[in-house]
Amino acid sequence: MMAKNNFRIFPSERMRTDFPWQIWAVGWLCIFKGIIWLAYEPNLADNLMSFFGLKYLLQILPLIIFGIGIWNRLRWAVWGAAAICALNLILFFFIPQGFSAMVVKSEVFIWSILLSSITLLCNGPVGDILVLIATPTLLKHTKQVK
Repeated sequence: MMAKNNFRIFPSERMRTDFPWQIWAVGWLCIFKGIIWLAYEPNLADNLMSFFGLKYLLQILPLIIFGIGIWNRLRWAVWGAAAICALNLILFFFIPQGFSAMVVKSEVFIWSILLSSITLLCNGPVGDILVLIATPTLLKHTKQVK
């Protein structure tokens, strides 16, 4: 007899009031990290743009799957998201020019601040650090796949 697959794109339990907010938030953050470059084009030199473009192209699908997996409270999804975030932080350490991709330049100062903050959270080191900080709590609320 085959086990029923309980993996849901939008698990209904995530809308209950007793659902851990960290799981809900990090799931969304992973999805946003996966899709933000589809709507945002940073101002980088060609070689850096190619490098970061390839990096994000390779991360789009895994981050979306990990975000949904986190909502489903799957341990492998938490470890996968943590691994990608750790890798991103290492890359930012060794390629600090990539940080300029997170800063949005606009003629309107408040838009620059707002959009840069969103980019740093969803696509930059701030979001990566938050995911890594939340990892122990996420692991506490996950279930082992049998």
